[in-house]
Amino acid sequence: MIAKNQDIYFVGTMSNEAKINLSKNFLTVNGVRAGIRISKGPWVAQCDPDMIKIEPKKGMFPRGVAEAMNVQNDSDMMTDYFARDEIKLFPGDELYSRAAKLAS
Repeated sequence: MIAKNQDIYFVGTMSNEAKINLSKNFLTVNGVRAGIRISKGPWVAQCDPDMIKIEPKKGMFPRGVAEAMNVQNDSDMMTDYFARDEIKLFPGDELYSRAAKLAS
């Protein structure tokens, strides 16, 4: 379920909703704010051209954001432990249309 109120999104079920506010420079989830970069693909030929990535300005998202969102970090600690966290959005995701406007 998603409900919108002046660019503040409520995502989740009625008993466990996350209050999400997405702006060009910040992602706020349940009052926890993170500086972000929003970028739109394609980055390489194998990448889905519709994918939008939200990455933190500082290596990792705060715990409150990571717990509420689907944060990914597929790093191999032996070779690339400096990889940043990221949130990947695709058409059909609740925040995709808002992120697409902000990425342009």
